[in-house]
Amino acid sequence: MGNGVVSADTQTGGFSNATGSNQNAVIVKNLDQLKNAFNSNQHHIIISGNIYGGNKPVTFTFADKKWDNTTIEGQAGTGPTLVNIQLKFDGEMLPANQNISNIVVKNIAFKGNISDLQKLTGNDIQPGGSGVNYEGVSLRRINNAWIYNNDFHDMSDDLFSVSLQSDNVTISNNHFWFSNEWLNMNPNPNWNWIGDWHDLATERLTMVVGANGSDSYVQGGHKMHVTLHDNWFGPNIKGRPLLRGYVHAYNNYFDNSSQPTGNNHAGFSQQQYNALQIGSGSYILSENNYFYRTNNSHLVGLDKKGDAYKFLERNNVYNQVTGTNAQSNANPSDFNLPYHYNTLNGYNIEKQVIDHAGPFK
Repeated sequence: MGNGVVSADTQTGGFSNATGSNQNAVIVKNLDQLKNAFNSNQHHIIISGNIYGGNKPVTFTFADKKWDNTTIEGQAGTGPTLVNIQLKFDGEMLPANQNISNIVVKNIAFKGNISDLQKLTGNDIQPGGSGVNYEGVSLRRINNAWIYNNDFHDMSDDLFSVSLQSDNVTISNNHFWFSNEWLNMNPNPNWNWIGDWHDLATERLTMVVGANGSDSYVQGGHKMHVTLHDNWFGPNIKGRPLLRGYVHAYNNYFDNSSQPTGNNHAGFSQQQYNALQIGSGSYILSENNYFYRTNNSHLVGLDKKGDAYKFLERNNVYNQVTGTNAQSNANPSDFNLPYHYNTLNGYNIEKQVIDHAGPFK
């Protein structure tokens, strides 16, 4: 089933069996302490309380093999939050046969400060006014990562990403969403991310798995095995997750209860364009998910016309949905999952997911 796939049952209900660090933990309560922990190569960092990265988003880049076996987690009961702070686990500069492995991120709220992001326009960022590529967590050429019980909201790019032939990733019990303040922001500046201008409020994007068609399961060496389970997507999501990997999505709640309509302050439509996007080179099994008021619940969106993909859906719940839903073109035998998992059924999915998504209470 591809290189590096976990061949035994795991505790995550997914492709990862990551355990993270076994080192003694260091507790950090402010940005300087977090920087010191990072610069001293601490592998088990506990976030206590609210840590503000400053008026321009700051990125901590874990970029070599010394960061194998790392845990970043929030301290329960302290409201652990990283504001304007991105964690980037990035093995792209390693030799081709290497990656960063065994990563755990849990129990943290990641959020952007809207008033700060609104001010980052023009030459304050890059020549031409390019936008800040600011996510909560980015996994780039990472093997064996478990990201769970986090909250991701109000950031200027996708809230989360898995790319560059990462493999064996489980993303579970997280909440991905945007606030009404983000939806209705004014002023609503235009940014240029990839040679195309977009207004900031419209960038309400959840997640990407696979950066492009060549970084997909089919075209990228049969990597990108990802499990999405028991996550709460919404409200106020414009679109995605965009999936180009070998992805098993089950027990997720796709929540478009707010059903944004009309145009925002920049004149662009606020309506959701999809809930789950089937991308180039993907194998996607979508089962026992709950779609509430979503628009185009499963939508095929390929990088190039005719790109290969396989999609199978079963036992999903659709309540007051609009638009279209992609048709399955795969068989159950196309999916061989190396782990046991338990599915939720019917309208029970919504309650169970909401009750258990996000940081520990």
